[in-house]
Amino acid sequence: MARPTFAILAAVLAAALVGCAGPSKANIALRKQNAALRNEVASLKVARESDMAAIRSLERNATTVPVLPHERVSKLFTAHGLKLGRLTGGWDADVDKPGHEGLQIYVVPTDEQRDEIKAAGTFIIEAFDLSRGSETRLGRWEIPTEEASKQWLGNALQYGFIFELPWQSVPSGEEVTVRVTFIDELTGRRFTAQRPVKVVPPSPATNPVIAG
Repeated sequence: MARPTFAILAAVLAAALVGCAGPSKANIALRKQNAALRNEVASLKVARESDMAAIRSLERNATTVPVLPHERVSKLFTAHGLKLGRLTGGWDADVDKPGHEGLQIYVVPTDEQRDEIKAAGTFIIEAFDLSRGSETRLGRWEIPTEEASKQWLGNALQYGFIFELPWQSVPSGEEVTVRVTFIDELTGRRFTAQRPVKVVPPSPATNPVIAG
């Protein structure tokens, strides 16, 4: 009886060894699926890196600000003009000293109906003394959008931007022509308002000229 038992055990062991030697169909299929998933993940990673590289290239090479189509801009409340406030004129920064130390500019953008609106943008302010000879410009101040936003005042008494500007060159007369240009941040359009204002020139001893 021992010999047949040994033969049976040998057959079982041989079958087990054969099973270990070669993977089952299920294992083969699972390995194929894993390989396919790894390839897909690798492809997605390459595509993502390519997209990011393209975006960075576009950002580096961008030279213009995107402009909204006219039909979309026309539906928005955007700046169509500029208005100088009645308080625009001389800036008396020190009441203990005679004369004005500079200019104070009250200005506000307006919409298509000439209603006052708060709009983001850059301001360029110029002052001229037309009584002078060849060199009439007293100064030029450029206030970027970020800085201009800090100078906004909106309440029942005043609604608009207020800029206090020390003289770059002291006027010789009592009338200064102020020109304000507004560059709208949204549309890129420019609007200008200009008018003469009354000032009280300080003496050179009490008001040193501040360079631009």
